[in-house]
Amino acid sequence: MPREKISEIVKEAENLHSLIEKLLKCVSGLSGGQCSDLMGEIGKKLEQFKIAETSLSQRAIHSERLAVMGQMAAAISHELRNPLSGIKVAAEYLMRKLKDQPDAMDVVMNIHNEVIFADTIITNILEHARIGKPHCEKASIKKLIEEAVLTIQQQGLFNTIEIKREISDALPLLELDVMQIRQVLMNLFINSAEAMLGKGSGGVLRIEAVCDTDQVTVRVSDTGSGIEKSHLEKICEPFFSTKVRGIGLGLAIAKEIIENHNGTLTIESRVGKGTTVILRFPIPSAE
Repeated sequence: MPREKISEIVKEAENLHSLIEKLLKCVSGLSGGQCSDLMGEIGKKLEQFKIAETSLSQRAIHSERLAVMGQMAAAISHELRNPLSGIKVAAEYLMRKLKDQPDAMDVVMNIHNEVIFADTIITNILEHARIGKPHCEKASIKKLIEEAVLTIQQQGLFNTIEIKREISDALPLLELDVMQIRQVLMNLFINSAEAMLGKGSGGVLRIEAVCDTDQVTVRVSDTGSGIEKSHLEKICEPFFSTKVRGIGLGLAIAKEIIENHNGTLTIESRVGKGTTVILRFPIPSAE
């Protein structure tokens, strides 16, 4: 069998099993040199399979964790909210009775506020856990970015933050779930603002969007405190957070949403310099 034909067979292998089957059919009768070349090609192909399987495995683990999180949230929310509701009612009763006792009133108000905060966490977990399949339509990522920026500018969090935009006018329409992608963008912008305010007063939020050959790339960069290298590989895991009062779901949900759009979310960061979140969306085919 000609070497070119064998090389073609190896390249056409779709997975490890088909590669082994094809090899068994064509290894007989090869010279030593042909065998050496063939082994080199086989090694490259096996490495491709290994990388692909690792990526799929990591995504499966991430999705499974989010699914388990949703099941847990649904199971415990009712059990937690009942006692929280009782504590809240009791605290409100004591607040009415202790109007003339400032010291005791401060303690009770603190209890009341913490109960509300705990209830908010439960609500956030439940909302974030419900990640449905995207209902995609042709949409402009530039328009979604502009809408998200307009919304965040109304928040006091961004009073001391300069927002810079470098968005290409030649971006194609993408297949997007508008609500989900808006949720991702808002989350990323707010994360950036909190990172910058945590470092000090003010900063620069830079939003870039460009079109490559087969994808649109959106970069959200801040001048915040950055992320420790040891935290960077865990930052998108559910319930991992570097914030004092964070619940560690925002980036996990964002990553899941982007991957459900057949895109990718990656993060680059330097401690003391800032962080950049990179979103990549495939451009729909002409068909």
